[in-house]
Amino acid sequence: MQEIYGYILKLKKIGLSESSIETYKIQLKHFEEWFKEKELPNLNLSEKDVLDFVSYLKSKNLSPNTIRQILNRVKDFVEHAGGQWNASKRVYRERSKVESAKPYSEMELKKIFNYLKDNNKIYYYLTLTLYGFGLRISEALNLLPSDIIEKESQIFVRVRPENAKFSKSREAPLILKDKHRDNLIDFILSRQNPSLKDKTLFTYYNDVQNRIVVLNRMAVKVYFHKLSKILDINITAHRFRDSYVSYLIAKGLKPSTVAKWLGHTDINTTLRYYTKLTEKDELEELKKL
Repeated sequence: MQEIYGYILKLKKIGLSESSIETYKIQLKHFEEWFKEKELPNLNLSEKDVLDFVSYLKSKNLSPNTIRQILNRVKDFVEHAGGQWNASKRVYRERSKVESAKPYSEMELKKIFNYLKDNNKIYYYLTLTLYGFGLRISEALNLLPSDIIEKESQIFVRVRPENAKFSKSREAPLILKDKHRDNLIDFILSRQNPSLKDKTLFTYYNDVQNRIVVLNRMAVKVYFHKLSKILDINITAHRFRDSYVSYLIAKGLKPSTVAKWLGHTDINTTLRYYTKLTEKDELEELKKL
């Protein structure tokens, strides 16, 4: 690719070391191979293109940090060559959710749910939704009442393609039991009121602020940070999803089924969850010796 040659010349002119330049050549080689394989007409890359490139890099079993470095270098190259990198920062800041997977313990979940049930109902229902269906935070915040459906006496969530990470619709079952399950179902039924059915589930009237509030990612992040200090638990939205995966693995479900419910486009991602979480179980068993 002639553009890469010109980019390397630029790096040499600004005085980068030979070792750095060699590293950049290797990073750009990944892009060159992918670009030729896809037979793209130009360097104007859509977010879909970038996500496809990310999947390509993951298939090479590269570490998340290496993938990040490659994406940052390729972005710089594409823009230098006059192309466009039409992808949001979340694409190339993505961390390995698998490597950092840390599900809540049963006691931690109980502590979180009980506190929120007594002190903040809207977040109580949000956490039940995140854990109960294994949703990403963006998926949960965009749910409509009609996205919760019943099939063969089971409750499912339907994630619409416009809200899914890879624009792929899916359905996932509710794993909540007993009172928390009943409470979430009652909440969902209450939202099917004609005046509420077109609003997202986590739109509510705030008595303190005297206005209608729609939960967003930043508000959730800030609240969970405060809640972490109150309960002395590291609380993040994604840990509820990790806990959903942990529950399914403990129940012995097939990786292909779990991948389908989680919306994983690559089953290897799901298999790495199995490795990560079963290794943790083995360590717990060793402690008993």
